[in-house]
Amino acid sequence: MSWEYVENEDIEKDLRQLKILVIGCGGGGCNSINRLSDLGLKGAETIAINTDRRHLARIKADKRLLIGASLTKGFGAGGDPELGRVCAENAFEPLNEILCDADLTFVIAGLGGGTGTGSAPFVADLARRNGSLVFSIATMPFECEGRRVDIATRGLWQLERFSDTLLILDNNRLLEMVPHLPVDQAFGVMDQLISEIVKGITEAITEPSLINIDFSDLRAIFRQRGISTVLYGENSDPDSVVKDALSNPFLDIDFTGATGALIHITGGSNLTLKRVTRVVEGITAFLDPQANVILGARVDDDCEGVIRVIAVITGIEEIDESGDLETIGGHLMTAY
Repeated sequence: MSWEYVENEDIEKDLRQLKILVIGCGGGGCNSINRLSDLGLKGAETIAINTDRRHLARIKADKRLLIGASLTKGFGAGGDPELGRVCAENAFEPLNEILCDADLTFVIAGLGGGTGTGSAPFVADLARRNGSLVFSIATMPFECEGRRVDIATRGLWQLERFSDTLLILDNNRLLEMVPHLPVDQAFGVMDQLISEIVKGITEAITEPSLINIDFSDLRAIFRQRGISTVLYGENSDPDSVVKDALSNPFLDIDFTGATGALIHITGGSNLTLKRVTRVVEGITAFLDPQANVILGARVDDDCEGVIRVIAVITGIEEIDESGDLETIGGHLMTAY
């Protein structure tokens, strides 16, 4: 039989069968997992991976995995990416068990140190070998951090190789946006952004919408390859929300000519078709005319009087083997 009736409980069962993992690698990645747990995430499992036992013990996650204990004694990788990679390789069995049958895997890491830089590419590669779609999010160190910048740049190319799409965030933007905040609060701004991105994408494909985005849509967009950026904006009218999204300083990249976009819009009872269309036109104005654009929209009582947009822009550029970030379209992280 080529068709069948589907009951409500069958639909709910299908939604639950989508396996989504959010994996934080190293100190920075684990901090993002902690923030995501505070926000509350539906439809995904959080995993924290580190070589530092004390830091890992403070992280709230569904699963925590200490790697390389026999090599580092639980004291971290000491800024050595090669050691971080070996620690991840030695944890192949538990990592493979975690990643088995995953449909979508977010890999989050702060680059420039040992564990995040070394383990994130291995985790991304293993996830893809298990058949998962991989969306990696990497934060780059401050310009003044010297050697860490070089380590991060080399690690970035490795991570891009094993990711279906890669989002790069620049810590130097914190100096422009929140220069006078205490250090922990300033880094919290970046963690909050990462958490909103992961939460927004996950709920866009798992929560019912007026215009649904399904997992196949997400796969089609993410497999455009290359670098991606995520636009996030929230305001009371379409033009203002587009302006907010396009002016996000943490994602400073020229995406003119990008070949893919997944746009999800949430609003209250006044979210009309005209408003949705104006937001989409504003976001896609700089894309390739033949770009693959997939749209989703949902009415949420919590967004009464507000329009919220999250847009994943993909197919921008790829990083060459030298790790030269200036080859990425436009002015991404010009300090490097």
